Amino acid sequence: MKIVKKIGIGITLLLVLIGLSVIIYLNTQKPTYSGEVLLDGLTDEVEVLYDNYGVPHIYAHHAEDAYYALGYVHAQDRLFQMEMLRRAADGRLAEVLGPDLVKVDRLFRTLGLNQFAEKHAQKYLSGDSLDFQRAAHAYQKGVNAYVKNGKTPVEFSLMGIPKSEFTAKDIYLAVAFMSFGFAEGLQADPALEKIRTEYGAEYLECLAVQTPADAVLIKNFSGQPNLAADSLIASIRHALQQLPVPLWQGSNGWLMSGSRTASGLPILANDTHIGFGQPAVWYEAHLEYPGFSFYGHHLAGIPFALLGNNRRTGWGLTMFENDDTDFYYETINPDNPNQMKFKDHWEDVKVREEIIKVKGEADVVLEIKSTRHGPIVNGAFENVPENAKPVSLWWLLNEQDNEAIQAAYGLNHAVDFYDVQKAASMFSAPGLNVMYGDVDGNIAWWAVAKLPIRPKHVVSKLFLNGSTGEDENLGYYPFEKNPHAINPPWGFVYTTNNQPDSVDGVLYPGYYYPKSRAGRVAELLKEDKKWSPEDMKKINLDVLSHMHVEIAREIASGLKALNNPSYSDFVSILESWDGEHRASDTAPSVYYNMLSQIMFLSMKDEMGESAFHSLMATAIPKNSYLKFIQREDSPWWDDVRTPGQKETREQIFQKAAANTLSLLQSTCGDKPEDWTWGKIHTLKHNHPLGAVKLFDRIFSVGPFTVDGGSETLNNLAFSLDTTGYFPVTSGPALRKITDFSAIEHGETVSPTGQSGNLMSHFYDDQAEMFATGQFRKMLMNRPDIEGVSKNKLILKPNP
Repeated sequence: MKIVKKIGIGITLLLVLIGLSVIIYLNTQKPTYSGEVLLDGLTDEVEVLYDNYGVPHIYAHHAEDAYYALGYVHAQDRLFQMEMLRRAADGRLAEVLGPDLVKVDRLFRTLGLNQFAEKHAQKYLSGDSLDFQRAAHAYQKGVNAYVKNGKTPVEFSLMGIPKSEFTAKDIYLAVAFMSFGFAEGLQADPALEKIRTEYGAEYLECLAVQTPADAVLIKNFSGQPNLAADSLIASIRHALQQLPVPLWQGSNGWLMSGSRTASGLPILANDTHIGFGQPAVWYEAHLEYPGFSFYGHHLAGIPFALLGNNRRTGWGLTMFENDDTDFYYETINPDNPNQMKFKDHWEDVKVREEIIKVKGEADVVLEIKSTRHGPIVNGAFENVPENAKPVSLWWLLNEQDNEAIQAAYGLNHAVDFYDVQKAASMFSAPGLNVMYGDVDGNIAWWAVAKLPIRPKHVVSKLFLNGSTGEDENLGYYPFEKNPHAINPPWGFVYTTNNQPDSVDGVLYPGYYYPKSRAGRVAELLKEDKKWSPEDMKKINLDVLSHMHVEIAREIASGLKALNNPSYSDFVSILESWDGEHRASDTAPSVYYNMLSQIMFLSMKDEMGESAFHSLMATAIPKNSYLKFIQREDSPWWDDVRTPGQKETREQIFQKAAANTLSLLQSTCGDKPEDWTWGKIHTLKHNHPLGAVKLFDRIFSVGPFTVDGGSETLNNLAFSLDTTGYFPVTSGPALRKITDFSAIEHGETVSPTGQSGNLMSHFYDDQAEMFATGQFRKMLMNRPDIEGVSKNKLILKPNP
């Protein structure tokens, strides 16, 4: 017994020593927030004051030193995120993560994100004669100074990732990756084409393929500015599931005119909707150098902020959701498989070879062919089989020169309305909504993208004919024809990814989101009062949806027709629902379970699992729920797997209700009052290493019980599922309020924190604040910063 006891004590001591060693090692990897660092390449000394939330406030004597410092501190907190983003876009994940990621790499190589990045880096960042070029190069020098001299993030060691310097190509890989997240047609179009070709137009009629009749449209208005006195389905789904960095999913933004605010100047509110993960997407930084004062939110690897304000102007962003992808059926020359027909002749395809390196296995060699329309994607998308008729992808990203970096630099350095308008006009892809305000009282909204002119007969969400020449784009609309509103007389501008109104009778096609958020924000902003930042916060956190109430009433009507007392609680709960999505409410639990079951039981038999989930991840079903459920003669009710039988809406409702009751009882309890939303709808920020159970509790953040739902303004979204649980997958990647009467004291919050370093105090210090709807200051005045700063980092030139 004594021997056993001694062995037990020895094992315990060994485990304690191992634990202490791990803790000591991790502590050595903490970011350096104070002291002095000598760096090659700096011109002069740079001060970095860190505030009480880990935001770096950078004070430099020269522009290039400021951007060098930004790159250094950004990498110190987010190097792993930068690495994962560039590898994902470049199709180099399998190189470090193994063969499971080959499909993901194949998708991105086929789409040509690496080709786009190489081309644009050479075109726009091979020189240093322009201001934006010098700033971008300085930022990357700072990143690489940290790569060379800084501490190695623990994820690199655990995953066996070698550190390597960043290049200009990596900046454009970040742009390309953002554009990929915006291209909803890559998921929707193949799924819709599958429905059309396999089941026909009758099935498509039940879906809102085009803009629904009840859509809330953003109004256009061309006012005048005030002048200052001093003036492929499975592959896509597979990629989204395995990507170690999240994608953009939507966003809310609105601006109230000074005529309607308590301060007399505009107020901007913005919350960008992006897939949740850890670390958070946005990195905040404040830069000061002679002639420049700016506070911005940055994406990993991009030197210029995509959201921000100086002391005169500011802007926010949402996704435009315009349709910038088209799939084309091609016709092969029977005598030459490397030629495709176009009008009256055959054209050679272009061929390039891509080599994917795979950890622990042999390289995978891809041969990628491209037509005049773009890469042939057979095999990269499930509904485009490898041996079927060739399908090529036209994507605006690969068709037009992309000046997103110049546009972002222009926004960061804008002095007035005209500077911002000029910068906004430079965006081609991805499509964005830019919402602008300034201290002169201007408010504006521009939908920015290069918009193709399509022939009138073309339905751009379905596959087109690549051989006749009749479905080709006819050019592009000038920027002046993009939807926009400048100082509208109704006193506000807004966008929630909804459809802009027509311009000269043309309603630009896209994957616009339904009326739920748009209708609600328009309803709230019309209230006749003098608005304050606190009022704006309430809109940010609003969780009421009239749209879902309409659908719930229709579901209740269908349940009532069953005349089954087992579901009487469902009927009463849904009929009395006011549309609120509080964690303590029971109606959302009943509603989303029923909705999930109805859609799943109706559509999965026709579409298959991958196509079904891909379509459900887009805006199309959200626009279709009410129409879909109301139609009693819909062909979708029938189960195609039971020939000789024709299932009905009533049968689907009966099975959906039975499944929902079973799920609610197992997840929440037997009593209806126990079916609270917070039990099945929680928020967790998953780290890529969280896929390993041992690391999940260490690196991931949460879960948190939260209010909110799908397409509420506090859009804590999830996938419709049949498991009975609806964990949040995406939502506000920040919340941000800027009152232009106090532009140096804006307010914001991050979903988790500034740093991606596990041992940093700023790793998850805002997570509870975010979950409970709190905000914090964005400080721009040095006395305020020094009043809360506990850390000062001095970057000095290496003598």
